[in-house]
Amino acid sequence: MMRFIALGLCVILFSCKTKVAETKQNIHRKWMLIEFEDFKKEQLMAKKCFLDLTNTTNANAYMGCNTLGFIYTYDNKGAFEFKESRTTRMYCEDHAIESRFLNEVNTISLYRIEGHKLFLTTKSNKQLVFIAEDWD
Repeated sequence: MMRFIALGLCVILFSCKTKVAETKQNIHRKWMLIEFEDFKKEQLMAKKCFLDLTNTTNANAYMGCNTLGFIYTYDNKGAFEFKESRTTRMYCEDHAIESRFLNEVNTISLYRIEGHKLFLTTKSNKQLVFIAEDWD
């Protein structure tokens, strides 16, 4: 009986550690923006909007005009934060997505990954949805 209890505890402990490792591994990908405010998915895809989290501390993004950079932190409990944003300063006729993204990015406080999707949530409960670029 004790063996079964010990075996059950080992299975639970190892399965929890695996989930944490998967979350950590999965976040470090290039993510394509597919849902953001009132923009249509087709608009976001046409502009090739993405968030690159492949580096463990520095993020890059593109929202159709300038190259954006950030330092980011996250934890396994779902907290997420962008800091020290930087951007190139090219003139673009249509930079609505980029402007609104820059207004929201510093208010992002939570993240979650479900399968091949990344959800970033702002302090005002707005949600940005990304899909992994390498997902087939």
